[in-house]
Amino acid sequence: MTESPYERYGLTGSPFRDLASESLDDVEIFHVHLPIDDQMKAVLDEVLAKENRALVAVVGAMGTGKTEHLRYAAALARQGKAFTVYFDVPAKATWVLRQVAAEFQLAAKTAKLTGVFSTPAWLRGVGALQKMKDRKYDAVRAGKAIAKALNATAPSLLLLNDLQNLAESGEAHLFTKTLQEIADGIKPGAMVMVGAYPSYLNWMGKEFPALASRINRLIALPSLTNDEAALLLAKKLLAKRLVEDLDPLYPFDRLSVAAMNSAVAGNPRRLLDLADRAVQYGIDHRANRIDVDIIEAVRPAPAVRPAPAPAVSPAIRDASTSSPSASIATPVAARLPPPKRLTDAGTVLGSDSQ
Repeated sequence: MTESPYERYGLTGSPFRDLASESLDDVEIFHVHLPIDDQMKAVLDEVLAKENRALVAVVGAMGTGKTEHLRYAAALARQGKAFTVYFDVPAKATWVLRQVAAEFQLAAKTAKLTGVFSTPAWLRGVGALQKMKDRKYDAVRAGKAIAKALNATAPSLLLLNDLQNLAESGEAHLFTKTLQEIADGIKPGAMVMVGAYPSYLNWMGKEFPALASRINRLIALPSLTNDEAALLLAKKLLAKRLVEDLDPLYPFDRLSVAAMNSAVAGNPRRLLDLADRAVQYGIDHRANRIDVDIIEAVRPAPAVRPAPAPAVSPAIRDASTSSPSASIATPVAARLPPPKRLTDAGTVLGSDSQ
């Protein structure tokens, strides 16, 4: 049997090739608990207990963990026996509403909510959305149908990830109207969670201030601290560990982790990419450990810092407030043009606490 080059570091293969949470079925295993998770869980627990309804927005730049946090919330909801619909808005969407309706039907089938001889009225309403032939659909009617489905299956959770991709579909205005109707129509026991770039949420707040006022909790993803970065790498390494009783961070050490985390400004996806290149460099050069010198050799050249994205107002009222129609102190809005191609790839929200 051919020896794997990763055996040098007691590994069966590269632990860092899965850069995105989209490919991880067991997201709970690799999830690094952050303080913001306590906020998210507090809101979710109230929904699962049918004490409140909620609209939650998770915002952050590319690679900061939006997908992972939404998938983690979905995993917690399923553990709590909640009806859960998760949908990644695709970059090249063709009629997002019909795809969301299809996800509802799939979730209902998985949860065995469809009868042999009859279909629940709420599911028939959602099914009608999937059959619509006109892209200029009735946004209010669509939102009412989805809200009715969430209320009928409560406790329930609808998660819409990468909402900024609506700009690519040309459905941004129409679907956002639907989202506002959903927020208005859900009852205690139902929760909608969206993930988006901060600039898209700012645009949405400017165009739809009433929807912005309904956001119960805004979760701005922070940069990883050095300890959080070390825990993320240790969890990834453990999944590929061949030899027991090694330092959980081996072949890295605390100094090399701190150097990597500083180089990527605490961005989780960029951290994993840099760690992967560092391990490959170490193997190619037969290094016994990955030290700071190796990190310096493989770290990307400093890029010209882009202009900061407009800040998302943190002045969102607390999720414990029961009325989602209460106003917020500062609108989630900025003077932005209508969305075109939104990247936000160079923006990291939160303080740099390394």
